[in-house]
Amino acid sequence: MLSKEVLMECNDGVVAKGQNHRFCTPKNNTPKNNRRRVKGNVCIQTVILSLLCFSFSFSYSNEIQRFADNLFKEGDYLRAIGEYQRISFFSSDSDSVDFSQFRIAECYRKLNDFTKAKNIYDNLFLKGVSNPELESRLVITSSICAINMGALESARLTLLELENKGVSTDSIYYLLGITYLKERRWENTEAEFNKITTSTLKGHANQMLKEISTQDFKSPKVALLLSTFIPGAGQLYASRPIKGIISFSLNLSLGYLTYKAGREDRKLDAFLLVYFGLQRFYFGNLEQARKYSTEHNQNLLDNIQIE
Repeated sequence: MLSKEVLMECNDGVVAKGQNHRFCTPKNNTPKNNRRRVKGNVCIQTVILSLLCFSFSFSYSNEIQRFADNLFKEGDYLRAIGEYQRISFFSSDSDSVDFSQFRIAECYRKLNDFTKAKNIYDNLFLKGVSNPELESRLVITSSICAINMGALESARLTLLELENKGVSTDSIYYLLGITYLKERRWENTEAEFNKITTSTLKGHANQMLKEISTQDFKSPKVALLLSTFIPGAGQLYASRPIKGIISFSLNLSLGYLTYKAGREDRKLDAFLLVYFGLQRFYFGNLEQARKYSTEHNQNLLDNIQIE
């Protein structure tokens, strides 16, 4: 016990003033040092927690990416779209988001929803991507959608612009050839196909050209000419025999009724039959001949679909 007020140091602290009591306060346990220690611990914990969250997020994104890619390979495109959308929503990496959006467009293209696919391709291209290879793929795949949608001129201009930038690949030559092929411009098609360097793709392209060019295409002018002299003949020529028989029967009946009205001196009836009959049946027969021959040709060309 201390009989006097003293101030002395002990091994682990300071002896505080007191009458008959001894208090030992550690040197490092002052309020100021406590605040520093708490702040240091909080900072360390925050860094560790951030690292753990980042590691978990990165691992989780990779798991979703692998799962989505497996769904894509298996042809389960609708479920793959959902997984790629999750990656786009949760990922903070712009390249990963761009690739996921590209994959979503690929899924729509595989599902033959070319409009949705092309919109995504074009939006990505306009936004800008950091990967030059992905940028070229966006242009090519967008052109494929345009070709399958029938926008041949638009696809051709896009591909030619890409070629003028120095990007010369077999895919560009092949797609340019397809745009000419769908317009039955055989010489232009052959010229583009001959630029292809890969023997397998070149052989496939030339075989396609040979098969398509020898198809039984119909001339709308010939169909129109046939139906002018023999109603229904143009429809028969355009591979629509039933339509041709119906058209021939209607126009034959119209001619007979007009002749009968004339023989019976019913001039007004004869005039009305000729006027309305020509408008409805004869000229309709001519329009049908042109329409069906064009549709026949388009159906043959629509069979050309690019994967």
